[in-house]
This record gives sequence, C-alpha cells and structure tokens, in this order.
Amino acid sequence: MSSTEAKVLQEVAPVAQRFVDAGFSIYLVGGIVRDLQLGAGLEDLDLDLTTDARPDDIKRILSPVADAIWTQGERFGTIGAQIAGREYEITTHRAEWYAHESRKPDVEFGDDVVADLSRRDFTVNAMAIQVPDGELIDPFDGRVALGDGVLVTPIEPEVSFKDDPLRILRAGRFIARHGFTPSAPLVAAATAVAERMSIVSAERVRDELDKILIAPTPSSGVRFLIDVGAFDAVLPLGDVDTDALMSALDGAVSDLHVRRGVVFASLSADNRLTAIQNLRYSNADQRHLRQLMDGLEQLRRRTSWSAEDLRRLVDRVGYDNVEQLFDLAAVFDVGVAARAAFDTLDNSEDLRSFDPVLGGNAVMTELGIEPGPAVGNAMNVLRERRLVAGPATADEELEFLRAQRGH
Repeated sequence: MSSTEAKVLQEVAPVAQRFVDAGFSIYLVGGIVRDLQLGAGLEDLDLDLTTDARPDDIKRILSPVADAIWTQGERFGTIGAQIAGREYEITTHRAEWYAHESRKPDVEFGDDVVADLSRRDFTVNAMAIQVPDGELIDPFDGRVALGDGVLVTPIEPEVSFKDDPLRILRAGRFIARHGFTPSAPLVAAATAVAERMSIVSAERVRDELDKILIAPTPSSGVRFLIDVGAFDAVLPLGDVDTDALMSALDGAVSDLHVRRGVVFASLSADNRLTAIQNLRYSNADQRHLRQLMDGLEQLRRRTSWSAEDLRRLVDRVGYDNVEQLFDLAAVFDVGVAARAAFDTLDNSEDLRSFDPVLGGNAVMTELGIEPGPAVGNAMNVLRERRLVAGPATADEELEFLRAQRGH
C-alpha cells in the first residue's frame, strides 16, 4: 500500500466506520482508485464512494458529522456532503437499464458492489477499495489493464457503447490523457456503434471534447475518434488534412482556447460556424472563438504591421486574448512579424483600452451639447483618433475635438 493510499484510507476511515457500524459496506470507487494505482497526489483525488446503503440511510448516517449535505443527485442514488473541509459523493450501488433511444438510464438500486462495478465504462475505472480495511475489489482485472496500458470495458464493449455512446468520447479522453491503447474489441465496437453518438447531448459532447483537447497528447484521442467514425458527430471535418491537424494539435501550447482554435481554424468557414452553434458554446466562448478566428485570418493576410494595424488587431481580438492568438498563429507558422511588432508597441503604450481619456461630461461641456447621440458620436471620434494616432492627453483630445468642430 502506498503512503498516499494509506493517507486516503486514514482520512476516509471515520466516515466509513459510521457506515460499517450501521451495518453497511462502503467502498472508494472509480477514478480515485485508478489514480491511487497511478500514484496521484492526495490533493488531486475526488472522494467518490459507493455503498449498499440507500439514500435515506446515507443522509441519516452523515447528518451528525456533515457541515453540509446536498441531494441534487438523490434520485440517482447520490448524496453529496462536506465533512471536515472535504467533499464526498456517496452513491448507492446501482444497476442500470438503458432505453435504445436514450443514454439516460433507468436506475435501480442494488446490494452488490461487483454488479455496480460492471456498469462502469472501463475496467481501469471498475475497481473499488473497501473502507476502512483497504481491500482492493477488482473483479474485471482493471489493475492488469492499468499496468498494461490497455483500455477495456468490463462487459462486452458493443453493449457498453450502445448503452451509453458517450463512452466512445470518454475512450478518446483516456487515450489522450493516460496514453492507453484501446483493445481491438473496443475499437470494433466503437466503430459499429458510432452512429449512436447522435443521442448524446451537445453539451456532453462539447465537455468531453474539451477534456480531450487539454490532455497531454490530444491528437491520440482525436485520431481514435476519427478512426472509429465518431468525430463527425463532434465536428464536421469535411476534407480537413487530418495528419496536419494531429501535428498542429500536439504542437500547440497546453491551453484549451488555443487548442480549440487549432481545431476550428482547420475547418471550412461554413463547417466552423455550424460546429460552434451545434456544440452550444456559451456566448462568451463563441465570442472568444470568433475573435481568435478573425485575428488568425488577419495574421494570415497581412505581412507588415503599422502601429495602427496592431491597435486595430488588439481592439478586435481583445488585449487579454492576444497572447493566445499569437500562440495559435505560431502553430500555423504565421504572425511572427506581428508578434515582434506587438511586443515593441506594448512596451511603449497601454494597449489594454482604446477609450478616450475625456469623459462624456467633458465632451458635452466642450461641445455645448446635451446628453444624446451626439455625445456618443464624439466619443467614437476620439476612440478612432486613439486607434490611428496612439495615446493622447485630455488636453490633446480637447484640441482634437475643437479642430473637428471647426471643420
């Protein structure tokens, strides 16, 4: 037993003992068990447990020691709790049945931890540690698969993927994140079932794609999805050069927005717009993607950069996004001159805002106008002057307004 596992068992023991004293069994389960076998640090671990206790029993057992209890997942058997600064999720053993047209299961509570483990996505996630004694429960040889670096399902893979086709995307994530090799039966099953990706919600697809993109080797996960025919359910690649896309992904810095940008920049303009809408990104994320795509297009078109050109680039992309834009551009071997020119300009003036120094009241006083569109027009004139000519003092902006009024 590793020192980290010993610490986890020691931390969980007081909670686990309450279940044992009440006549129930309880187990650490899922990712925490996998990560302990991989040697993850204690701070990285989520405390997920499973038990034969029903939700009402879980609440009763935890209430005397919990700082807070939440029950949003109660109908699925999950009770959350915060105890001594740690968050726990404790779920009643489950046996699930999936309708063909849905990936949302009908949940039945069970008493058998092995049956509960059998419904999990991969054998490396189908291990449990009984607490507080620390016995490893591994009915599907997950530890062997973990040691061999092979991704296997605990039940027949085609059944597993038909039940929940999101697991195909999760396979891509585990391949990209942990370097697993998918077993031949898993690949065959994913290929056979790929069309069922259509029943997975856009939000879940988007979230899994993001997790793949931020993994150490995103290309391996994306390549798997392409090979089994599932990626078109995520993004319409069309005639994209997939080898170039794989190389670009692995060459990009480990930043979600940059790697998203790599993928979307590889799509045709029409497919890009469709994909952004279909994946239901938030308004902020959609705006961010459009800004990066627009900035990249400008960097591809222009080879020389004046100060005004750079200010307008920053104005369109946003100062906080410029570094990501240049990291994205570097993947496609563009923007080198712009980046050097930007660094020089950024050291000589404040590019975080192009708003006028003068406020609206000063503009109204100077021009002798009342609140209304004319004030906004004057502010826009001053902002345009800032983009063209650079920073100005309040007095210089007043002089500019006087000159404009004289015209």
